[in-house]
Amino acid sequence: MSGFNKMNSIWVLLLVLISTACARKENARITLDMNTDWAFYRGDVAHGEDVGLDDSRWIPATIPHIMQLEKKHCGGDVIYDGIGWYRRYFKLPENYAGKRIAVSFEGVMNACELFVNGHKVTEHKGGYVGFTSDISDYVNWNDDNLLALRVSAAYDSLTPPGKPQDRLDFYYYSGIYRDVKMVVTDKLHISDELEADEVAGGGLFITYPKVKKEEALVAVRTSLKNGHGECRNGVLQSVLRDEEGMVVAEQENPFSLEGGDDCCLEQTLTVSKPLLWHPYHPHLYELECQVKVDGKTVDSRTETIGIRTIRYDRDKGFFINGEHLYLVGANRHQSFPYVGDAASNSMQERDVIDMKRGGYNAVRAAHYPQDPAFLAACDRYGLLVVECIPGWQYFNEDPVFTERLCQVARQMIRRDRNHPSIVLWETALNETHYPLEVVKAIYRIAHEEYPGNQMYTSADYFSHEETEPYYDVFYKQVGRFPKDGNVMSNYLDDQIAVKPLLTREWGDGVGEKPRVRLDENEEEQMKQCRGRFQQLIGKGYFDWCMLDANPRMGGHFLWSYNDYNRGAEEYTMFCGVVDVNRYPKFSYYMMQSMRPKEVSQPGLYEGPMVHIASFNSSEKYISSTTDIPVFSNCDEVRLYRNGKLIGQQTREAQKDTYGAIIEKGGSPLYLFNAGGYESGELKAEGVVDGKVVTTHTVRTPGAPHHVEVVVPDHPVIPVADGSDMIPVYFIICDENGTRVNTSDAEIRITVTGEGTLIGDGIRRIGINPQRVEGGVGFAFVRTTKKAGRITLTATSEGLQSGKTEITTRRFEGEYLPDGYHRPFTGNEEDGVVVKPTRWDKQILERPVAEIESVKVSSTQDGYPESNLTDSDDFSWWIAGEDTFPQVITLTLTEPTDIIASRIRFQKDSSSYKHRVEVSEDGASWELLYERECTGWDFKPVRLGKKLRYFRLTIEDVSEGRAGLAEITLFK
Repeated sequence: MSGFNKMNSIWVLLLVLISTACARKENARITLDMNTDWAFYRGDVAHGEDVGLDDSRWIPATIPHIMQLEKKHCGGDVIYDGIGWYRRYFKLPENYAGKRIAVSFEGVMNACELFVNGHKVTEHKGGYVGFTSDISDYVNWNDDNLLALRVSAAYDSLTPPGKPQDRLDFYYYSGIYRDVKMVVTDKLHISDELEADEVAGGGLFITYPKVKKEEALVAVRTSLKNGHGECRNGVLQSVLRDEEGMVVAEQENPFSLEGGDDCCLEQTLTVSKPLLWHPYHPHLYELECQVKVDGKTVDSRTETIGIRTIRYDRDKGFFINGEHLYLVGANRHQSFPYVGDAASNSMQERDVIDMKRGGYNAVRAAHYPQDPAFLAACDRYGLLVVECIPGWQYFNEDPVFTERLCQVARQMIRRDRNHPSIVLWETALNETHYPLEVVKAIYRIAHEEYPGNQMYTSADYFSHEETEPYYDVFYKQVGRFPKDGNVMSNYLDDQIAVKPLLTREWGDGVGEKPRVRLDENEEEQMKQCRGRFQQLIGKGYFDWCMLDANPRMGGHFLWSYNDYNRGAEEYTMFCGVVDVNRYPKFSYYMMQSMRPKEVSQPGLYEGPMVHIASFNSSEKYISSTTDIPVFSNCDEVRLYRNGKLIGQQTREAQKDTYGAIIEKGGSPLYLFNAGGYESGELKAEGVVDGKVVTTHTVRTPGAPHHVEVVVPDHPVIPVADGSDMIPVYFIICDENGTRVNTSDAEIRITVTGEGTLIGDGIRRIGINPQRVEGGVGFAFVRTTKKAGRITLTATSEGLQSGKTEITTRRFEGEYLPDGYHRPFTGNEEDGVVVKPTRWDKQILERPVAEIESVKVSSTQDGYPESNLTDSDDFSWWIAGEDTFPQVITLTLTEPTDIIASRIRFQKDSSSYKHRVEVSEDGASWELLYERECTGWDFKPVRLGKKLRYFRLTIEDVSEGRAGLAEITLFK
C-alpha cells in the first residue's frame, strides 16, 4: 500500500471512530423539545384524557402557555382561575424501545394530573417547582401516543403560598407556563433530582470543599439508577472543561449496580488556578458526567457550574471568594403583560441582562422559586440570587400545608443547588408568623439538603427571639418598634447586632411618591427617585434598618424591579423601576448610578454612566428649571442647556448629604439650577480623572410625528423553535426621534414573515389595536419553526408609520415529533371567561360620605386624626400611647346609607386585631365584624347599613402602636 493510501486509510478510520464515538455520545441521552403541537381546552371535560375524544375543535397551543390571555393591567382578581385541559400526540421510533422515557415539566400552575394513553401516571401540587415522570410503561411503541394534562388554576389553601388570590399581592396565573421536555435514556441512567426524592441526592450535586486562587476542589456526587433487571458494571467518567472547551480536570470511577438498585458515586476533581465565579466576572465551567458500560456511553449529563465560596459576617456583610461585596439588589416578579408568567426562556434572560445593566448585582426572587432559565441567566451574567420558598402573609394550620411546604423547600434546593448565583435561601414564609416547630423543620431540611458551610438561610423578621438559632441571615434587626410608634422613626439604639443583616424590601409604602406610572409627567417620575434617595440615607421605614446609613448593612433589595398586577388591588403595582413592559422609568437610571464605574462587563455595559432625569418639557416642573436631576457614578458631572454650561458638581462635594450612599459604593443625586426654563437640549457629561467618558442628551418633546418600532438591544438572538418570544416596543416620537411622553395614540401592528403577534386582534385585551401609555406601546412576537425574517410595521392615524426587521436563528435541538391527529381548529377566545366588573372597583368609584368629625382615644404631634380622612394612603394617624384598645370614631354629617368601608392600616406587614361597630344614634351600637389582618388587607368591606357613627377599635398590633392611614365610607 502506498504511503498516500495508507495515510488516507488511517484518516478514514479515524473519522469513522470519531463519528462512531460522537454517535454513541449523542444517542446516550436524548432531550426532545415538547413546547409545540399542543391542543388546549378552556374549561373542564369529562374524561379529557380519553384517546378517542374528539379534540379537533380544541385551541392550538404553544408552551409556555397561560390558560387565558389577560389585559396588561388586570389587577383585582379578574384573571382566569379555572380548569384547562392540554393534549399532546407523539410517536416514538422503534429504536427507543427498551429505553427509559421521562417527561419533565418545569412549571404547571397550580395543580395537575398527568395521563398517558388514558392511564393516570401522576399528579402534582404547586406551580413553582416542576416534576419529572417516567412514562415508559405507558408508551405504545408501534402506534401513536397521547399525553394529556388536566390543569387547575383554582385556589388551593393547602398548597403554598395558599393565600386567596383576591387578598394576594401578586397573581398565580395559570397553565403549563414553563418548558416541557421528554428525556430518553438507558435504563441505567443518572437520576433526576426531583424524581429521585433523596436527601442531598439524586442527579448531580456539585460542591467546592476547597476554593483558593491557586487550586480548587470540585466535589461531584452522581446518583445512578439501574432500571434493568440484571446487574450492570461500568465506569463513571467526569470531565471538567473551561470556557474555551479545554479539559482542566477529569476522573473515572468504576461501579457495579444490581438490577433495580441505585447508588451515589463521589468524585473530587482538582483544578489548578481556577477562574472563580463572581458577579463581575462570572466564569463558568462545563461538567460532563458520562456513564459507560463496555466502553459505550449509555447516559450522559452536562452541568454548567461556577467555582466560588461565600460567607456572611455579622458586622461586615457578604463575602465572595474572600472579597467583600455590598449587595445592591431588587425584587423581581416573573409576570409579564398579557401572558402572565408564561414567558419564554429568552424573556427570563432579558430580565437578567436589564437588571445587570440597571446597576444590580443581586436579585431577590420574590416570593417563589423562579424559572430555571432565569437562574441559568443569573449564572451566565453574574446576578446573585436570593431564592425563596413560596409564601406571602399566610399560614394554614392544616398539617397538609406544612407537609407540602417542607416538600417544596426540599424540591427547590434539589433543583437549584448547583447554581453559583444562588447565595441565600429564604426559608421563611414572607411576612408570616407560624409555629416554631415549622421554622425548625425547614431550617433542618435546608441544611440536610445542602450540608456544609455554604448553605445560608434567611428570615423575614427578627421579631421573635426564639427563631434566632434557625436562620443564618436576618432581614430586619431592630430591637423594638420605634418608641413613638412612628414607623418612620429611625433610632440607632434600636439597631441590634445578632446575625448578618440584609434589607429584603425597601422603596415602597412610604416616601414622597413610592409608586408612579410611566405616563405621568417628569415631576411625578422624579418624586419616586427623591423619596428613594432619602430612604437610602436612612429615612425610611424603621425596619429597613436605615439601609446605607447602617454600618452593618450587608446589602438591600429594592421593591421592586418591575411593575406587576396583583389580586388584592384593581390597580397595577406601580412601584417598579421599569413598568410592566420592562420599559425604564427614571428610577431605573437612579439605581444604575449605584453600580461601580470601575466595573465593565463586555457585551453588557461600560461602567461609567450619566442620565438626565428630566424631559426638559415645561416651565411648570422644577425638574426642568430649578432642580434638574442628573444621575451619575462618575467623579464629576457637567450639565449644559443648548450648549451653555449650567453648572458642574463633583461626587466629593455631595458627601455631606449623601455620604452614607457614597461610602457603600453608590452615587448621589445631582441637582442643577438653571434659573428658569428654555426648551431645546440638555446635555450631561460624566467625567472621570478629568476626562469626559460618557454623555446623555435630552431634547424637549415636540408634536407626535412618527412611530418607531424598537426591539430591545439585548445580546439574545431569537430562536426559530416555534415558542420563543420577542419583546417589541412601539414608541411615539417627534420629528427628532424624541419620545412624546404625553402621547396616548392608538396604534395598529402588522407582523409578517416567520413570526406571529401574540393576542393579535383580541379586542378584550387590547394588543392590536392598542393605546400607548406614556408614548410607549408593547407586544410580544412569537417565532415560527422556520428561521428567517420577521417584519413588524406599526401605524397610527396622522403619524408616519414605523418598521423594523428581526432575523431568527435555526433551532439546534430536537423536537418530539407530532403524532397523528385531526387539525386543531379552535379559536384563542373560545370559552373565554370574562369576570364581571369587580365590585371593589365599583365601590371605589362611588361617592364618599361626608365626615363631620373624627374622634380618637389618643394622638401625637405630626400624626393627627385629620389624616384618617384626607384621602392620602401615606399620611397617618398614630396613637399617642402604646396601650390598647385604641378607639377611632367617625361621625357623619347625617345618617347615611353606607354600602362599604375601606380601612388602611399604617404598616403593610404588621398585623392588626380590630372590630368595627356602627350606630345611628351614637348610643346603640351594632357589631359588624371582628378580625385580624395585615396592613395589606385594605380592600373594601361590604356594610349595607344606614349609620351616622362608625367606630373602629384596635385591640392589638403585632408591632408598635396603633396606626391608621385612612378610613373611607362609600355611599
